[in-house]
Amino acid sequence: MFKPPRSAYVHIPFCHRRCFYCDFSIVPIGDEVKNTKGNGTKVINDYLYFLKKEILSIKHKSPLSTIYIGGGTPSILDPTQMAELISIFEIHYGIDYGAEITMEVDPASFEEKDLYGFINAGINRFSLGAQSFNNQVLKEAGRRHISKDVEEACYWMRNAKKDKFIKSWSLDLIQNLPKSTLSTWQKDLEKTISFCPPHISIYDLNVEEGTVFQKLQDLGKLPLPNQDESFENSKLTSKILNNSGYLRYEISNYSLPRHQSRHNRVYWKGLGWWSFGQGSTSSPWGIRFSRPKNIDEYQKWVIDQCDKQLDKSLLVNSKKKLDLDEKIMLGLRTKEGINLKNLFIEEGWDENNSKKFMSKLLTSWQKYRDYDLLLNEGDRFFLSDPEGMELSNQIIIDMFNWWDQIN
Repeated sequence: MFKPPRSAYVHIPFCHRRCFYCDFSIVPIGDEVKNTKGNGTKVINDYLYFLKKEILSIKHKSPLSTIYIGGGTPSILDPTQMAELISIFEIHYGIDYGAEITMEVDPASFEEKDLYGFINAGINRFSLGAQSFNNQVLKEAGRRHISKDVEEACYWMRNAKKDKFIKSWSLDLIQNLPKSTLSTWQKDLEKTISFCPPHISIYDLNVEEGTVFQKLQDLGKLPLPNQDESFENSKLTSKILNNSGYLRYEISNYSLPRHQSRHNRVYWKGLGWWSFGQGSTSSPWGIRFSRPKNIDEYQKWVIDQCDKQLDKSLLVNSKKKLDLDEKIMLGLRTKEGINLKNLFIEEGWDENNSKKFMSKLLTSWQKYRDYDLLLNEGDRFFLSDPEGMELSNQIIIDMFNWWDQIN
């Protein structure tokens, strides 16, 4: 039985500037804009009008257990605007008691009073985009903030958690940035732990097409760690965080007990979610749909969608079971991994086909099992940490090839 999603992602695309590694769907509005004051006010207000219109257009609503407000830089909004946004969900969908309501914040875009304004608006979990504590690394990445801004924001977060104004908070770092040596990265990790964030996200740098980093790389002017240095960084990350009590519960995420991101677990479990805003991707009934990445095209899409209900993926009669290859991919990202036998049963395969297809998959994975990159306990398969998780892309690619062959 398909039930309406209990989670919603909301995209706020505005940033003061585009970071050198960023290929997200964003709208740069300039360094001088502070919250809703300045030249960016009209474009923000216009966007919020269409965003709210899209949120209200959904036909099959259910109370939400998680809401994640990402970007972009959501903390460019005023707390009053954030309160209005959350109230729409509360009035028209319902928000469960104890729901996790997360908001991404940038250290250079808010003050302590803003933090408590967002808390009063209904936010109970924050994700702080630090990326690094090193000023040179931040400058090379095109970040607007400096180390002092990150440290101040961490103090505010820690105090808000200590005083029980929020349930949790996360600190985000990017591994293998230019100018970040093994020593620099160790200091970043040690500084992070000193603030005791309940949750830490560590993202590997990917040089995406169309970014400043990609242009510099093409010119031979982007000094990045080589493969061996990157692996040393990963081993150091795993060692320091594990020794400090953090569990790596997903490839990019570590947490103290009871502080895993409930919202992100929805994605990895293959459950449905709503998504609203420019460039965001939803999958309420098993079919993924991405909205236009251009703000003008997004606004036109909202008008058409509200008038004509063009996108069938948002309607309950489009419900579709998640494909097996996607279930395996998502499950392998997590610490607990996947139970292949159970997944094959869910797929409706008989015993003969299950054995035959299992044998083919394990043959394609044999080299990873030989080197303890892919481990198993009975029918449950999971990636080793950090070695297997660092090579997860290749392991998953081989699985996709297996899926293509048996189909």
